[in-house]
Amino acid sequence: MRNELLSWFAREGLLLTSTTTGAYTDGVDDEIKVVVKAPLVALSRADSDFRECPDPIDFGYPVDCLDYMLLDDMHQFVLSWFEQAVQVRMAHCFVCNKVLDLGEEHPWDAVFVSDPLYCWLLVHFDCKRYLNRDLRGRHPFETGVTSSEYFDFHLDP
Repeated sequence: MRNELLSWFAREGLLLTSTTTGAYTDGVDDEIKVVVKAPLVALSRADSDFRECPDPIDFGYPVDCLDYMLLDDMHQFVLSWFEQAVQVRMAHCFVCNKVLDLGEEHPWDAVFVSDPLYCWLLVHFDCKRYLNRDLRGRHPFETGVTSSEYFDFHLDP
């Protein structure tokens, strides 16, 4: 993840941190380790389907876009990215795990979750009431993350 995007998440208050210390032995302090976790996107509830948040610059935004981007702008950008994932049939409802479709009978929505982790995910409207149940027990620092997919779409800023 680019430092500028990480800084933007920090500015918006969307970074999670975890601090651990080594054992104190023989009067010597071991190192202090601080881990920072940026918001994720989830293509399904499977641990292998969590991705880094895509970077708007990769999709046609100007290099300085984060200087004036608001959280609502990021929500719109992530929704557009999700729509591309749905179009290629790689996105699933976080609750029922069914593959999502743009023209399906059961409508879905992109949701930004802020507890216990910062994450955008997709869920059917009818499944939203069970979302808290499926998020329970997830720890943001135990979630493996891979790079987000590149979809050939460009947004006009």
